[in-house]
Order: sequence, then C-alpha cells, then structure tokens
Amino acid sequence: MDTSKLGKLSKEGRDFRIYSTPLKSFERALIELLHSGIERISTISGVDTGKQIDVLYHFVNGNESITLKIVLPRKDAKIKTIKKSFPGAVLYERELSEMLGVTVIGNESPKNLFLDKESPKCPLRKSL
Repeated sequence: MDTSKLGKLSKEGRDFRIYSTPLKSFERALIELLHSGIERISTISGVDTGKQIDVLYHFVNGNESITLKIVLPRKDAKIKTIKKSFPGAVLYERELSEMLGVTVIGNESPKNLFLDKESPKCPLRKSL
C-alpha cells in the first residue's frame, strides 16, 4: 500500500495507524485502501473540537486498524458519501449526520436512527 496517498501519519501503535487526510485527497485515499485489499469499514466517528469537526473513518485490515481523519469546518460541515466504495458506511453516515450535524452528500437515508422529534438536535455538537 502506498501510504503517502492516505495522508500524513499522525499516530501509530502496535495494531493501528491514524492518518490526517486532507478533504481534497479523501477520495484518492479511499481508492488506495480499496486497491490494497481493504474492503470493510468498521465505523465512522466524529468529534466537535470547538474549532472544527474531526471525522474519523475506521477501516480494518487483518489485525490492523487504519483510520483516516478528515477535518471539516464547524459551519456548513459537508462530506461526500463513501457508500459506493464501502456500502456498510451508510449506517455510520446517518449517525454522523444525526449526532454532529454533518451533511453527507449523496446519502439518501437522512432519517434519524436514534433521536426522536423531541430530542435535542445534533447532541454531540458543542454550542456555537
């Protein structure tokens, strides 16, 4: 695998690697993962740091975890769906939208998974 296409290695451990991947290089990084034989996403998580939204895409490669960290602006946080390359991402993308208010472009299933109409909107977002 050409790890230079995944972004800058920001953290590494015995069984994991985290890459900071610029949004403009995200699609290229996904293609590199697919070409290297990685076919499964284990989850997508996100964090509102107060300055930005960090979206973390976690992939499994044997006993190793590879994470791509994408930074989005807090205002108008948008990212394209990865469902064509990783169909299992749809559920996690819906959760990302519901909990952090990230718009996932191309996800046709925007219905809430967990929150009802009376629940606070985007409960994992820090106050603006």
